Amino acid sequence: MSNKIIFSLSNNSIKNVADLMKNNNIGFIPIKEKNKYIGVITDRDICLSIPTLKDINDSVKSYITNNIIYIDIDSSIEEALSKMGKYKVKRLLVKEKENIVGILSLSDILNYANKDDLINTYKTIFYIHDNTGSRISEIDEFYL
Repeated sequence: MSNKIIFSLSNNSIKNVADLMKNNNIGFIPIKEKNKYIGVITDRDICLSIPTLKDINDSVKSYITNNIIYIDIDSSIEEALSKMGKYKVKRLLVKEKENIVGILSLSDILNYANKDDLINTYKTIFYIHDNTGSRISEIDEFYL
């Protein structure tokens, strides 16, 4: 996990958060309000907000995902992969008691996880449905 948590305040602008991502080469930022994490925003969230964005200086608070997915610091990699697959996320905030102590990403565990578990987690997160209702993975082992 990364224990350097780069976060933004909820009243910062979309532009400010995008700049923060660019300057730190990251695509995920937890959002705080009054010393409490209230959500997260990803580079994808920002891209998807563009069609409805009135002003790049709009507050990031309107565009965050409020459902924060946590994992306990003592959890196993298998638990992390399971949770990522279940919630279709690539990053988890890591808690120790009630404190956020880091961010765990799929990239962080790439070298530690069983390759098959990791591939299956990726396939669970990144899938599309075709018109017949069957499930097609958007990635395969080539992209790992």
